[in-house]
Amino acid sequence: MKIGTLSLSMPFIQAALAGYTDYPMRRLAHQFGCPLTFTGVMLDRIALHPKAMRQQKFLPYPDEHPVAAQILGDDPDIIAQAAAAFERAGYDMIDLNFACPVQKVLRRQRGGYLMRKPDLVRQAIRLTRDRVRCPVGIKIRIGFDHTEASVEDFWRICEYAAAEQIDLLVIHGRTVGQKYKGKADWLRIAEVKRRFPALTVFGSGDIFDADTAFDRMTQTGIDGVIVARGAVGNPWIFSELLARSQGKPAPVPPTLAEQAQVMLEHFECVCQVAPASKAVPYFRKFTAGYSKRHPERKKTLLSLMAARTRDQLIAAVKEAYGV
Repeated sequence: MKIGTLSLSMPFIQAALAGYTDYPMRRLAHQFGCPLTFTGVMLDRIALHPKAMRQQKFLPYPDEHPVAAQILGDDPDIIAQAAAAFERAGYDMIDLNFACPVQKVLRRQRGGYLMRKPDLVRQAIRLTRDRVRCPVGIKIRIGFDHTEASVEDFWRICEYAAAEQIDLLVIHGRTVGQKYKGKADWLRIAEVKRRFPALTVFGSGDIFDADTAFDRMTQTGIDGVIVARGAVGNPWIFSELLARSQGKPAPVPPTLAEQAQVMLEHFECVCQVAPASKAVPYFRKFTAGYSKRHPERKKTLLSLMAARTRDQLIAAVKEAYGV
């Protein structure tokens, strides 16, 4: 399928997750067949500072294309300027975040707060499309809350996205107020695709395995699925999705030794891009996902979480996985 000018090998891609989808996780996802990844959310004003844009953490790496820059902001003109700067920096797509439910983001009237500002969202889309040549997408939720006014705002944003011919509309099936509580509402996502069949619509929410991803596409008729938390410590989900997309049998589950190899590769990449003092604490949040495949999940997770240094973590992985 295609998103604008980008050709994808399958309609399953990795979401932007602040604090997770840095280069190491994105690279690993690509290795396992993910056709498009997104950066963690980046504040628009970062791109307006030449010194900041010389830092590698804000730039794409040569071996991870295609990759999209996800932008967070509150001023349509600054958002558009940032989009142009990120495109010049080498990103293949721009994604505007109007979905983030984090409280500090909402207090600054960014992210999910803008679900209450449909006209501002439309202006941000229009100005961004005018400033870049690459595909442009937006990430929204099914409303700020469940009030009638919020539902109306949601449908106005969808109408604007269709009118402005956005390349990708990603919808998370919860309201901003729900954050990640309760179950995602995929019926609302399906209704968007029915009302706006020309829109490329991807759904998000509660995707933790390949079967669920395919079921959601079949049930809703949408164009694709975004994998978010289900990909943390689980790059194998993309090889499973790719095989099914190509009509092939599901890959054989990774052995303990193969799991250890991938985990250590991920950690070593983190060590290359993060200061030594931060690599181990940063990697701990991935160990919960990796540990899920171990037959002694709890014991393994506790041993990995207890590591305080690079050598201790490597030793813990080797002992737990018998390598």
